[in-house]
Order: sequence, then structure tokens, then C-alpha cells
Amino acid sequence: MELTVASLIDELGLELVSGAESAQSHVRWVHSTELPDPTPWLKGGELLLTTGIQLSGPKSQRELVDRLADHDIAGLGFGTGFAHKRLPAALVAQARERAFPLFEVPYELPFIAVTERAFARLLDERYELLQRTMVGDVLAEVLTGHLYPEDLQARLRPFGIGEQVAVLAFRPPDPGAAAEVVERSLQRERVPSLVAIRAGLVCAVIDPGGATGSPALAPIELARTIRAELARRFGDVRAAASRPTATHSLRMAFHEARCALEAVRLRNGSAPEVATYEDLGAFQLLLSLQDDDALSSYCRSVLDPIEQGEGEYGDELVRSLDVFIEHNGHWEKAANALFCHRHTLRYRIRRIEQLTGRDFSNARDRIEFWLALRGRELAR
Repeated sequence: MELTVASLIDELGLELVSGAESAQSHVRWVHSTELPDPTPWLKGGELLLTTGIQLSGPKSQRELVDRLADHDIAGLGFGTGFAHKRLPAALVAQARERAFPLFEVPYELPFIAVTERAFARLLDERYELLQRTMVGDVLAEVLTGHLYPEDLQARLRPFGIGEQVAVLAFRPPDPGAAAEVVERSLQRERVPSLVAIRAGLVCAVIDPGGATGSPALAPIELARTIRAELARRFGDVRAAASRPTATHSLRMAFHEARCALEAVRLRNGSAPEVATYEDLGAFQLLLSLQDDDALSSYCRSVLDPIEQGEGEYGDELVRSLDVFIEHNGHWEKAANALFCHRHTLRYRIRRIEQLTGRDFSNARDRIEFWLALRGRELAR
């Protein structure tokens, strides 16, 4: 949880006098000052603590609030029992007029106690950021399929994940913000997990056994709970859950959840609240293949003529092919997604047909292109 004026004073048992809404903004740092104008040495986002020794009159008190508010300072903690027995009336009035966060720090609570609590929270934030960065690296490494089972378990052990895993996948409009929601929800449920963003998806690798002493929660039920929370903030969010599996099969669990999302997106009509293995359809064929070399060989036979026949432009052709198929051959929608004119897309598709000898009017050729594109994502 990020540090805010509101969260800090709540922990300290203090009360906010003004600026309740602004007190929800992030606190970047904490400073103590007795200067009537400390803003030349501030960047914004700081929480200031002062005893107001130099604020002897209403004018200087109002001016301080205005300067801090204009400089985007996070809030002001005013120490009483020194130069002022209570919060000055002019200070309070101006803070309320500017909706600026102001709270009293009583004499019994030293400033050092406030700063220590704030710095501890800021340190936690930095650790969480570092951990999230490491999480993205761990998931990326896992999905290469190059880790030995014992190495994979060692990577996941710091997250509390044991011998079994399941993957939950969500496609929200804002993956970064949604990842925080998913993390908080899993923490409330006391589920050991690793949350990362992958290809626009928020992915949660969980231990389906739950925390020690806690009842296990079925992945689909957990996904349903989190989806409801995401929907309240972001609107409709698609979700999927893999089946529980051995930790060394995490890569396949990820693709099972991701492909389930893809399958329900392509389905005409209503989709389930949480997609599962039962919704995979043709993806089951790809996921059931155990020979990665054979799958890679098939994908290369279909896509290599495109990539190798046009050099650097081959990647753009393959991307256009993928988007065109994703939009069910709808020229206008696919062109918009690619930020190009539909005539440009028509040229690219004709070029793909020339390079591969395949014909998009042929259902079998369309299916083979789709299988090759999806299969390449699954092959190591």
C-alpha cells in the first residue's frame, strides 16, 4: 500500500483537520522545517512537519498554506505545545479553504516518530517495487521453458509457492493499476502468489493449496472473486483460470489460462464469467502436443516463408497476419488496429499469399495460419 497523508495519520492515531480528498495523494518524502517559505528546496509531494516558530501572525500562517498548496506539497503536520498551544485558527481556515491536508502533531508525539513510520512505509514501497520488477523477470524466465524443475521451484519459493501452481489471467484496460488490485485481493485471501504483467495480461501464479492453516480456494472461484473487484473499478474484465498442476508445468498452466481467454474472445455469443480448460476448444489440440520440436517445425513450415522471404519487413507481415485473423478477416477493424489504411493491409495479405502459396479464401489455409501463430507462442 502506498504512503499517503491519510494512511500515515491513521497509523499514528491522529486526525485530519482539512483536505481529506487531497490526503489520498502519494507522499514522496518527509521533511521538518521552520522556514516561513521552504518551497525553494522542495520538489513537490513532500509531507512537511513544523512547530510554526516563525509563524507568529495570521498573515504568515495563511501565506505558508498558500505556498505549500501551490507547490503541490502533500500535507502539513503542525506540532503543538511549542510556539503554539493549539492549531492557529488562520492556518486551519486557510487549509480548509484550499482543501490542503493539515493535521496536528501533539507535543507527546515527537517528529522523529512520524518520520520513522513514514520512512519505514517508503522503504516497504521500494521493496515492493523491486520485488514486482523481479517478479516480471521470474515469470519471463519461467515461460522460456529452459529452467530445470528444481531451479523453477527455487525461483518460486520466495513467493510462498510450493509443489503445485495454478495461473489466473485477467485482461483489464489498465494492467498496471489492475495488478495492484489483484495483489491486494490475493493478500486478503492469504494466497501465496506471484503477480506480473505479461503481454497486456495481469497474471497471478498462485499456490492452490493456500497459505499454511488456510483452506484451499479453487482457482476458478478465486478468479471470479478478483474479477468482480476489478469490474467495479475498470468495468467488464475478462478472466481465466488454469487447472492446478505440478510446479514444473507452470509454463503450460500459463498458456492454458491465456489460451482460454483467447478462445472465449473468439467465441460468438456470451462468454463465461471465468474461462477455463473446458472453453479451450481447438486450443486443446495445441496444448496437448508434448513434442515442442514437432510443434516448432510445423510453425516454421507455415511462417518461415513470410519472415525469411521479406527480411525485416517479414515481422510486420506476420503481425498484420495475426491481427487480420484476430479480427476475423474484417479489413476495416484490422487496419484500424494496425494503424494503417485498409488498402495497405490488403497489399500485405496478398503478399503473404504470394510468399506462402496459400489462399485466405480457403478455410484450411486460414486454419493453418491460425494454428501456426498460436502454436509458435506455445513452443519453446
